Amino acid sequence: MRAEHLPSYVLKGGEEGRARLAVLARVLAEPTRLLLDQSEPLEGRMAIDAGCGGGDVTFDLAKRVGNAGRVIGLDFDEDKILLARAEAKRRGVPNVEFRCANITHHWPESGVSLVSVRFVLTHLANPADALKRAYEALSPGGIVVVQEIDCEGEFCDPASAAFRRKGELFIEAVRRRGGDPLIGRSLVGLLEAAGFSDVHSSVVQPYGRNGDIKRVPLLTFAALRDALMQLGLTSIEEIGTITSELEAFLDRPDTTVGLPRIFQAWGRRR
Repeated sequence: MRAEHLPSYVLKGGEEGRARLAVLARVLAEPTRLLLDQSEPLEGRMAIDAGCGGGDVTFDLAKRVGNAGRVIGLDFDEDKILLARAEAKRRGVPNVEFRCANITHHWPESGVSLVSVRFVLTHLANPADALKRAYEALSPGGIVVVQEIDCEGEFCDPASAAFRRKGELFIEAVRRRGGDPLIGRSLVGLLEAAGFSDVHSSVVQPYGRNGDIKRVPLLTFAALRDALMQLGLTSIEEIGTITSELEAFLDRPDTTVGLPRIFQAWGRRR
């Protein structure tokens, strides 16, 4: 199923979506590494990257499980799956497999040691369904690690009307499609309701004045454009105005942006 065919997903998929996720993965490389460190050594074990996108976390997990282990990446976007397979071939990574799948439905594997879910639950009308599938896929004592956004924490300095409006439109678009743009703050409760024990959480918030961090807001807004038009939330004229004003703001060396707060949570199957 292609991304544009999933009603709840507001961001453009395919190659454009893959490029955006690659930038975001670089920004989050260190926080994600520390989160995955919460699990016991994974050498020789199996892991699932649910909502894998282009495979950024999948490839990190492949290093952790080693050649004797195996990692399966699941995503509903056929284009991203094809790109991930090509990247695995280019890198010569033999222990990964990418499958096109809806993670709210039955998963093809069970008895895995770790499930990673990053920036997926916020787009789902019933995130509990995906967490139920994660619980079922894990072996007893297996761990789930989740990363999700809380868009109310996004900020910039100095103030920017275009930056603020971009955030408002993202929040409204996700809500109109049945998702929750503030789901990060609910992760602990969601994991506990799904049956996970020993649940913990932390918060990270990348911010800065240069580099990839300042590319993310504009890339996200560009990926949101089609959904905004489909939902009738704005006009092509306003999109053009926001884009040009946001570009000018982000290009300035004296402006700081903070991405949405990112809640990390982890827990174990009983």
